[in-house]
Parts: sequence; C-alpha cells; structure tokens
Amino acid sequence: MFDTISADRYAQKHSSYFEVYDRYLDKFRGKRPTVVEIGVQHGGSLLIWERFFDGDVDIVGLDILADCRKFAGGNVRIFIGDQSDPAFLDDVIAAVGQADIIIDDGSHIPYHQIKTFEVLFYKLLKDGGVYICEDCHTSYWPRYGGGLRKKGTFIEYAKRLCDQQNAWSSESRNLVVDAATRSIKSIAFYYSIVVFEKAAVEEPQLVEAGSAKLDLESAFKASGLARLILPLKRSATVQRLVRTNPVLWRLMRRFLNANQG
Repeated sequence: MFDTISADRYAQKHSSYFEVYDRYLDKFRGKRPTVVEIGVQHGGSLLIWERFFDGDVDIVGLDILADCRKFAGGNVRIFIGDQSDPAFLDDVIAAVGQADIIIDDGSHIPYHQIKTFEVLFYKLLKDGGVYICEDCHTSYWPRYGGGLRKKGTFIEYAKRLCDQQNAWSSESRNLVVDAATRSIKSIAFYYSIVVFEKAAVEEPQLVEAGSAKLDLESAFKASGLARLILPLKRSATVQRLVRTNPVLWRLMRRFLNANQG
C-alpha cells in the first residue's frame, strides 16, 4: 500500500502502523467509510487511504496550511484550520456530519491531540467507529511539552481513560461513570499509536450459571476457633487487610492448610 502511492506526494509512516491499520480498518473495506485525517501536509497520506479502500471511501483532510487546499477534489474534501481550535472543529463537524474513522496525524503536540480527541471522538465519530492517534512518542519529548509520565501528555491522558473505562466498578468519588465510560469500547496501545473503538457501552452485568457450590467457609468452621474466626473472616476490614498484607495472607493460607481435610 505504502509503496504504491504517487511518487510526487511525500508520505511518512512508522512501519509498525500498517499492522494496526489492517487490524482495525479492514472491516470498513467495501462499506465506503468516511475517513477524517488531521494532518494533510504533502498529501501522500490521502493517497494511502485511497489505495487502502480501493477508492471506495470519502476522505476529509484537515490542515493548518492553506496550500493543502490543492488536494481537494473527487472524493476528497479539505478544511483549513487549527486542530486545537474547537470552533474550527465544530465547523468541520457541521459540514461532515459523522465519520467512521478519525486519524490524528496533525501537529503531534500533546495538548492539541487531547483537545482534538475531546471534540471529535464524542461529536463526530460514529458508534462502531475507530479513532487513531498517531505519533504519540511526542508525549515523551520535552520539545513537544512531553516527558516520562508527565501530566498533560496524550499518553497519560489515554491511561486515565483506561481508568474511566472501569468506572462502573469504582468505589472512589474521584472516578465516576462519564461519557468516556459510556462510549469507549476499547483502548489499545501500540508503539507511538493509541487506538480507540467507540460503541454505546452499558453497565456490565454479572452472569451466573449452575447451582452446585463449594462451602468456602468449611475450613473455618472446622476450627475450634470458628466462633471467633468466622465473624473476622466476614469483616470487610479484615478481608482488605489480608488481601493487601503478604504476611497476613501467608498466615491465612497456613490456617487453611491446617484445617482442610
């Protein structure tokens, strides 16, 4: 795919990206998806998507450089503006409607990536769609405002969204169900790239089957100290202490070994 683009349009991609494209975008082949790509620059990537979908695709390119308008035509639309400007992104949404695929290959500035995601993922991407943020290695580059585990980078932002995915089970007032919890089906991290799948996510329910169960308290009941131990075992505080303290866990394990038949 990469080798077949026109030689007069420059494009640059990390070699590891192509497996990601195949894994997440193959399902859209033959369905004429709408692809929104932030970052047109030399126009080569527009041809990549043209080839990937065998021309059966509508492509929307966003770039800050006015010269990129020359790549518009046929199934390609170009919008000129700053990806960190919510008003510009809202104009794009109004014009495009919905997208199946969004690829952020724009400025690579972490706070731009975050602002763009927060608008386009929720307001432009369809359920069932895929959002790809590329060149996330800039989250580690000081010259882009990045750094290892530095707050405000896209990588750290995406890690936080992993927490939001699991907010259904949170016992903290600092982690509650929100729009991310209800719309991010999956997050996948690859070298320098983060992929999000969007769907309407409902609160997961526990599913049970069968009726035969073990008596999980039999070892405790067998002890001569059952009257003392059973109430302690059922205490949430004691459960937490045993689960989080390796010494107490080993003591509990020895107790079980000594009292099981």
